[in-house]
Amino acid sequence: MRRRGAWGTVAGGVLGLVLLAALGVWGLTWWSGARAQVVPYAEFRSLLEAGQVARVVVRGETATVTLEQPVPVQVLTPGGPATRDARELRVRVPEQVIVSDTRLMALIQQQRVDLRVEQLSQWAGILLNVLPVLLLVGWAGAVAALLVWLGWWAARRVKVANP
Repeated sequence: MRRRGAWGTVAGGVLGLVLLAALGVWGLTWWSGARAQVVPYAEFRSLLEAGQVARVVVRGETATVTLEQPVPVQVLTPGGPATRDARELRVRVPEQVIVSDTRLMALIQQQRVDLRVEQLSQWAGILLNVLPVLLLVGWAGAVAALLVWLGWWAARRVKVANP
């Protein structure tokens, strides 16, 4: 059986923390609705006028739009606009536009769209702000525990003669 040295253990811990952080970022983006296609406001408005919109959920400056059925829409991609079939869309729109635009509200009511305006949860922001501190404290604790263990291990291995 091969024994890992102290640096191998530290490298494994760092790799584990990096993988855990990557998994956390992926989970947050998936959970927050990043899987929805991003469309311009004009595209949302034309889908609403065509009666394709079933539900609109507004959180902050982002509206998540659920369509009645998948339709080809113009989406914004890093490479530029593209046409894709989508059922769930994201639109960047200030909350006050949704609430204060009387023509938009009348159209939403006329089309019988389920409209929800939700407050942003502050827990995600708090977690993202506290996470680096927790990682730093955890890392420092792991290093301290490793040093204590190494000291204990060395003390058992080395016999010092009493003068």
